[in-house]
Amino acid sequence: MNRLFYKHFNDDVPNHIEREYNKLLRKEKYLEERDKEFILQRVDFEEIQESIPDPKSLPENEIESENQKIHEKRLDFLPIALEMLRCDFPEGYVLIHDYYLSGEKISVQYLTEKYGLTANVVRYRLKLARKMLKKFIITYENSG
Repeated sequence: MNRLFYKHFNDDVPNHIEREYNKLLRKEKYLEERDKEFILQRVDFEEIQESIPDPKSLPENEIESENQKIHEKRLDFLPIALEMLRCDFPEGYVLIHDYYLSGEKISVQYLTEKYGLTANVVRYRLKLARKMLKKFIITYENSG
């Protein structure tokens, strides 16, 4: 360890600046010594990057097939999630069924007239029902 000598400036430099400068020199020296001690523990970024496969290097159809499998599993669980929704939130189930599963193109305006609700209430209930369905499906995926 090399000894750090206090650096004195001429009389033009105030004492508090001289002290602060020497403090910073000591701290810099300390940090350099710490770096030398722990140089063996450093990891080279390039080595880590080489060990991680690039997602772009994977064949496109493998990624698509994996996404397709996940989508199919979710569709398989959808009827069960709809039944759970029917039990927990019947108003939302009816709206989801009419809006998405009726086989016809239904508008929010039609649902407001049919159920006597405002458009904001219909949108809110649809949003809430979709969130509940998503929660049921995610819970199923995480448990299985």
